[in-house]
Amino acid sequence: MIKLKRDSGWADSVRAYKVVLDSEVIGNINDGEEKEFDVDVGHHELFLKIDWCRSNSIKFNMGDSIEDFECGSSLRGWKVLMAMIYVIFLRDKYLWLKKVS
Repeated sequence: MIKLKRDSGWADSVRAYKVVLDSEVIGNINDGEEKEFDVDVGHHELFLKIDWCRSNSIKFNMGDSIEDFECGSSLRGWKVLMAMIYVIFLRDKYLWLKKVS
């Protein structure tokens, strides 16, 4: 099982991120939400998607324990002014994802 926690922020606060595991959408996560997803044992790749933008991808090996991840928007503080640059040139960095366990 993986546990995914999305931070709360102004950017994309009313929109859900798609959770993509091994190239398949397994669910959505909303602003400030924490969700758990059942994942089979083995090697996997996880990333988040919103429209044509996405996060970095993380490859991990699922065992018997819970794997914890956090995610959110890269548009924080003054970076909100760079929204168009992220949408056009930095589409794979618009969102962030990190493993915390």
